[in-house]
Amino acid sequence: MKGVLFLEQELKQGVHLTVQPSNQFKTTRIVVNFLAPLQQETVTKRSLLASLLETNTKDYPTQTALAAKLSQLYGASFGASVSRRGQLHCFSVSLTLVNDRYLPADDAVLKAGLAFLKQVLFRPNATEAGFDETTFQREKQNLAAYFADIADNKQAYASLALQQLYFAADPAQAQPSFGNAADLAPLTAKQLWDYYQQMMATDQVEIVMLGQVDPTVIAQTLQNFPFTDRATTTVSPFYQQSLWATPKVKQEKQAVVQGKLNLAYQQPVTYHDADFVPMMVTNALFGGSALSLLFANVREKASLAYYASSRLDTFRGTLLVQTGIEPKNYQAVLDIIQAQLTALQQQNFELERLAKIKATLINDFVTGLDSMGYLMNQALMQRLLPTRTLALDDLTQQIQAVTPAQIATQAAHLKLQAIYFLTSEEGNA
Repeated sequence: MKGVLFLEQELKQGVHLTVQPSNQFKTTRIVVNFLAPLQQETVTKRSLLASLLETNTKDYPTQTALAAKLSQLYGASFGASVSRRGQLHCFSVSLTLVNDRYLPADDAVLKAGLAFLKQVLFRPNATEAGFDETTFQREKQNLAAYFADIADNKQAYASLALQQLYFAADPAQAQPSFGNAADLAPLTAKQLWDYYQQMMATDQVEIVMLGQVDPTVIAQTLQNFPFTDRATTTVSPFYQQSLWATPKVKQEKQAVVQGKLNLAYQQPVTYHDADFVPMMVTNALFGGSALSLLFANVREKASLAYYASSRLDTFRGTLLVQTGIEPKNYQAVLDIIQAQLTALQQQNFELERLAKIKATLINDFVTGLDSMGYLMNQALMQRLLPTRTLALDDLTQQIQAVTPAQIATQAAHLKLQAIYFLTSEEGNA
């Protein structure tokens, strides 16, 4: 919007608003993020709370009533979710509305949408005795069923098993970002109600809004949300655990046909380090893209894996490799994965492949600029890490400038720390 500036404003101590005016999208989105230090005993509560808040409210006490309200808001999209960023846990409530300029002149869906969001956050379906028992029990059962279903998704199961193995010394990091069945079972409606009040009173709040809006009007409206002052978290989002003396290895046998061989490497680079871009390119070349060495040599050339990829987490200091393999090929796959890492460390890769990977990374970032989710996540990241801001031009230049020698240096930083193998009942490593 020409003449309208990006706005940042503290609504209350510890409650911050970021508004990004934009003509780019036909919708307007607002996300309210509640940030707290990651704690094992609260993650499951936050996950169940997300399910409750997106199901109904005191004003819309059934799912049908809430859905009807969203329909009245021209098909607004609404949801709550949880995520982890290193040592922080994020509880997010989002609302996406069609922009008022596409509606009849006498309709103002933005105003009504913000009023709805206020009701969701501050008028949940609860009394001082706890959350509505019927809703609570239904959503608790749904979450328990979700936990149980993970065992049937072997790729997800293996990924979480590797996480538990690698982070064995830290229960908060070891558990899923959405909690666990053991902590869910004893939870009561009153306990969750008490935790909801604690979260609303003490969590750092980061509100991000994107769309064709007047930032001043938005700030005035949100000033009326009954947030109270709270402390801003001083916890760094970055987590780095001590190296294990030798890699931890676990093999598990189940009635599976396809084995899952997952590896965890520790790496020292965080999101705001100068080496972030070189490490990002290194990961893409290793296994983080369809042009990677793992994909080309493990899956395509050697035909040793149904899938093979790597993922970089600069908040938790890891690079994780996932593969789906024939159980009998365990050692061969381990060896060929190590061979790809050695190739990176020795600069033994085609410059043409590197150039294509750089082009793909740049294209991904350009594409991200057309995504509301990407832009809003970047705005939140800028709040969490104000010293780390990369404009597209800067990022493009830094990606293009990464040299084979830098890749070799980053690859040398990767330390194998955990190996998890889910194999068939007849399989052996």
